Amino acid sequence: IAIARLVASLIEPGDTLILDVGTTVAALAGELPLAHRGIVLTNSLLVANALADRDGIEVITSGGRVRSGDLACFGPVSEAFFRDYFADKAFMGAGGVHAEMGLTDYYPDEIASRRVILEHAAERYVLADASKLGLVALGKVCDLAGLSAVITDDHADERELERLEQSGVTVMVANVRESERPGAQAGIHASEGEPLNER
Repeated sequence: IAIARLVASLIEPGDTLILDVGTTVAALAGELPLAHRGIVLTNSLLVANALADRDGIEVITSGGRVRSGDLACFGPVSEAFFRDYFADKAFMGAGGVHAEMGLTDYYPDEIASRRVILEHAAERYVLADASKLGLVALGKVCDLAGLSAVITDDHADERELERLEQSGVTVMVANVRESERPGAQAGIHASEGEPLNER
């Protein structure tokens, strides 16, 4: 949720957005400002469902084969869909984010679509919680140099953040509220402090 809040602050009124698959990206759909108006292109039925009833947001889904669980659409139909559109900002999930190996994914059928998304968005952001940093998944999507920023949370290991920064990619870190941390006691209100920071 912390990552989704930070990302929502980057979205401008009227932006055309691509929201990729993944739980962190799906959380972003619920954090879009209520005043936001624009088009959302997505290959995630979770995202489409979250935004379907929002006034002022037109949702266009890619179609394609649907994977059980995360309800991701993939395959040639999804890839062809993204070739026909261009967006101001794309927000993508990650299987792994590694300073040398780049952005990787566990699902080979999604890699082609993700590469098209990267080519067709003016700004490209990867949303990856701390557990994804330093990991290498099955297939390579792109080098980190092709991204506008990697957005993670403050559980991230400082050494991994340094490696990413040294690779040349911008790293943005979202502060997790105390009430959202594992083991936080119900009913205790945490101090918000600075809600976001950027590295």
